[in-house]
Amino acid sequence: MNGLNPTERFSDRADAYVRARPTYPEAVVTHLESAGALCAGATVVDLGVGTGLSAEPFLRAGYAVIGVEPNDAMRESGDRFLAAWPRYRSVKGTAEDTGLPPNCAQLVIAGQAFHWFDPPRARDEARRVLPPGGWAALMWNDRVTEGDAFAEGYERLCHRFGRDYDTIRTRHVDPQALAEFFGRVPALAEFEHVRRLDLETMAALAASASYLPAPGSAEHAPLMEALRRLFDGCSSDGMIALRYRLRVHYAPLA
Repeated sequence: MNGLNPTERFSDRADAYVRARPTYPEAVVTHLESAGALCAGATVVDLGVGTGLSAEPFLRAGYAVIGVEPNDAMRESGDRFLAAWPRYRSVKGTAEDTGLPPNCAQLVIAGQAFHWFDPPRARDEARRVLPPGGWAALMWNDRVTEGDAFAEGYERLCHRFGRDYDTIRTRHVDPQALAEFFGRVPALAEFEHVRRLDLETMAALAASASYLPAPGSAEHAPLMEALRRLFDGCSSDGMIALRYRLRVHYAPLA
């Protein structure tokens, strides 16, 4: 693993990521349309698109999406995942240097990725690829960590086995970084959703987390054993319900 380097951090997690990470509810697209952030025929630029999960609801709604991703393994996994969508293409680039032409999109988004950005430089680049008054939306699928035995037990596992877990978990909620990026205090919308997972998919979700021990590492087997015990104690009919709260910070870039 490569510390906090976002460009390479997920290279060995791409397959688990696309298989197990939560999708984004389509309600987020409808909400942004109602807010005026999207219009018919719009192009969306997804910064740090990864395996394409954040791009998918916009493609389903008929928008073109350009995914920007520096990590080759993640970008190639996203290309495979979104191969059925002809209005999707990806480019190798970063939030601070997309390589895209000016005024090529109507909306810039980022899903789970903003905490890796340099906010002032990413803001400058977003303003460059947007027209004047163009919108941005930053999205996080936050796993609910309390309220049921599995949620609370899994959070304890993340603290026990996680490397820099607290740092990663809290960096994205920095109001100053959000204000730096938007040039104002953005609006906030939240959407609750639930995933039902079997043990195999839950194990893949843990394997996709860059802060947890990777397969092949000394701590991976103890993590999986602890996860299996927790799952067995909380599951019903071989499944658990994992609750998420999607947070969307959005505004025109000032």
